[in-house]
Amino acid sequence: MNVAELRVDEELILRMSGAGPRYTSYPTVPEWHEFGDADARAALVRASTKPDEPLCVYVHLPFCARMCLFCGCTVEITRRQGKVDSYLAAIEKEVAMTCELLGSRRKVAQIHWGGGTPTHLKPDELRRLYGILSRHLDVQPGAEISIEVHPHVTTFEQIDTLVDLGFNRVSMGVQDLDPHVQEVIHRDQTTEETEALVAHCRKRGIGGINLDLMYGLPEQTEATFAATLRTIARIQPDRLAVYGYAHVPWLKRHQTALERYRLPTAPERARLFFVAIEELSKSGYEVIGLDHFARRSDALWRALEDGTLHRNFMGYTTHPAEEMLAFGMSSIGDFGGAFVQNNHDTRSYEAAIHAGKFSAMKGLVRSAEDDLRRAAIQSLMCAMHLDLDELEAQTGRRDLATHFARELEELRPLEEQGFCELRGRRVDVTPRGRLFLRHLAMVFDEYLRKKKADRPRFSKTI
Repeated sequence: MNVAELRVDEELILRMSGAGPRYTSYPTVPEWHEFGDADARAALVRASTKPDEPLCVYVHLPFCARMCLFCGCTVEITRRQGKVDSYLAAIEKEVAMTCELLGSRRKVAQIHWGGGTPTHLKPDELRRLYGILSRHLDVQPGAEISIEVHPHVTTFEQIDTLVDLGFNRVSMGVQDLDPHVQEVIHRDQTTEETEALVAHCRKRGIGGINLDLMYGLPEQTEATFAATLRTIARIQPDRLAVYGYAHVPWLKRHQTALERYRLPTAPERARLFFVAIEELSKSGYEVIGLDHFARRSDALWRALEDGTLHRNFMGYTTHPAEEMLAFGMSSIGDFGGAFVQNNHDTRSYEAAIHAGKFSAMKGLVRSAEDDLRRAAIQSLMCAMHLDLDELEAQTGRRDLATHFARELEELRPLEEQGFCELRGRRVDVTPRGRLFLRHLAMVFDEYLRKKKADRPRFSKTI
């Protein structure tokens, strides 16, 4: 699928830019409220009533040796060995507490370690963490087991350890390969390091390699970003995520250091994203949705084609397990009809766990209406259609054409722009619309509708 088939240009991208949720959850995080130990326990007890349903597992490893100035993640900068030891001890207790309440529900279809920099952990620490999970949980044959790595700090020995443990997918943060941009954002990473690590992963049989890029970074230009994209195409990752840089210094104070440099304007951001679409299209990558691209040989593309694509806090995934456990500071779980987020402070997280309490600080128990709209949004973003007959069969409702009459009418301007096609009781997302899924999803977000006068600050849609 090339740019001409998508019918996308810089003017359209600029016109549709703005703030909006990424819909890795619905309701989105701004709608959550104070949660605590008792709320987390109640959700786990509810989750235990489905013993045969598989789970996803996310582990947050916040440690980094150095702060990258573009970073919007929850991280802790440290070189102290004792910090990792203490943290893994807390993870072990949290996993044990969780599994005690889950009863016999232990099947796991997907594991992902994110950060921070998970490969901040040494090989013996990687083995220790995986051992904690595998002793308490039943990792299923064929499970996707993935990790985020920074090529500059990840060794071949660490990759060998991960392969021995069963990891079969690696996501590498690249952002940009231009030396000047890297210097500005404090990202020490050569092209040669990235190429060598990808080659070693493939040599060791890792079948899925994802590279993350970022547009809208300080000092980026169309020429330098196009050069990065051409180099990435030569490396040939199986899939790519191309995120827009979110400049939020009111949330991430370290980003103020970037304001001495030239940040791309809104039209320039739009052109940078268009360059990404154009270059990746020429290199054989297909649009999955939003800012994700994959080769037709990749499992993510196959999942899109066969209707098994799923979306959760880990983004797009090929292993749809309806619920997700999350361990570690700031991690977000989705189980028992609730979202549960742990404390953002490592010391507070560890103190709560060692006191025998869950470190939940924020969350939400979803209503039936929440789940209905969540299903509609998930269908648009993953199946690339919304069929009211299918949704009625799924939910037992019989009134959805009336219930969503306003939403269907509000989709008509988006249909005129070529993002979707309305066919009676069905909405089909067009190839062009895959880049603007957030705009289609926002139509079904009743919380966003109520807050139009005071819309929360989300990341930019483009």
